[in-house]
Amino acid sequence: MRIFTMLFMGLLSCNVAAESPHIFGGSVGYGFQDLDKSESHSSSGGDNFVADIYYRYMWHSNFGIEAGYFAGSGGVASIFTGIISSVTDIEYSGYRATLYGEYRLSASNRLYAKVGASANELSYDVGRWGSDEVSHIETNGTDIYAAVGWGLRFNSGIGINIEYQYVPVQTLEVQNLNIGMSYRF
Repeated sequence: MRIFTMLFMGLLSCNVAAESPHIFGGSVGYGFQDLDKSESHSSSGGDNFVADIYYRYMWHSNFGIEAGYFAGSGGVASIFTGIISSVTDIEYSGYRATLYGEYRLSASNRLYAKVGASANELSYDVGRWGSDEVSHIETNGTDIYAAVGWGLRFNSGIGINIEYQYVPVQTLEVQNLNIGMSYRF
């Protein structure tokens, strides 16, 4: 039994000579959103929660391509600003494709950046204060997607990261701070 335990622990801690190019991960975050003013409503801001999942293929040790899905909606403060604002229930989601580049600080620490495009959907409700009349607005579009962050990858393939995201979604500007986890397989 002792030999089996030592063999099992050795397999868990060993590092493969060549790293796999496949990475799957996700993150959750909190940030701020600002909806531009239009003819039907005034400018509206608030906070938001966001979730993000992705698959990355590393074609080089420092560069890769990434495909993912993200979704977000208003946070705690947005509930209160929705009382005095004409815009409520802001939600957004989309698919993204990005180029990924990293600079290794050490064998496990890295700084990284992502730049690409997102195909997204934005929806929100517009109404006048004190009125029961509400219009639901949904729009689709394509916008830039950008993120910078710091990551730490362990020998087991598991990684953790913290990332700042800048995601304009048509007339909505979103800035998030995400905490994530990934696995290299």
